[in-house]
Amino acid sequence: MKTNIRAFQRDFPRMRRLAAAGTVIIVEADDQAFEFRARRRGPGVLGCMTGRAKLGKLREGPAIPLEEWGPLA
Repeated sequence: MKTNIRAFQRDFPRMRRLAAAGTVIIVEADDQAFEFRARRRGPGVLGCMTGRAKLGKLREGPAIPLEEWGPLA
């Protein structure tokens, strides 16, 4: 959605709702264009590598055999 700076300021509550719903708002002012969109929430510490790890070549079982654990086993 394109708009100018005056309409953006005047209708900011509406623009914020549109951005929260996923609409990208392009604000044009003085031969420049700015994008206004809602920031996505990050996946957090535990989910930051989701979809990036390649697990196809992992062997079955523990990474360190129990015999090597000694008294810790």
